[in-house]
Amino acid sequence: MWLSGFCLAHCLALPIALLLAPTLSQWLEATETTVHWILFGVAIPISAVALLRGYRRLGSAFTLVLGGIGLLLMLLAVSHLLGREFEVALTVIGVIAVLIAHLRNLLGHQALHDNT
Repeated sequence: MWLSGFCLAHCLALPIALLLAPTLSQWLEATETTVHWILFGVAIPISAVALLRGYRRLGSAFTLVLGGIGLLLMLLAVSHLLGREFEVALTVIGVIAVLIAHLRNLLGHQALHDNT
């Protein structure tokens, strides 16, 4: 449960931090690809563990597949396999898919404990 919460906080905090810190924009622009690979590298193990634990507890294959598709879209975005012009759209859609999967796990976990 805490891994999903951590990922959710990460997914929400980064865009907010970027919006609130325009002074970082020049540095981020110069290192954009490196930063994206680092963030993706952090997202993979956290998401994988959280999604697998959620699947074991809740048994929702849909949530697991949704999270996996989101991570795959993020990989396509950061690797530019489909071109740089799709990077933002693929990243946003992928992050939203992973976010929804984590929220489904989090809410399912809470509902499971509320019923016991």
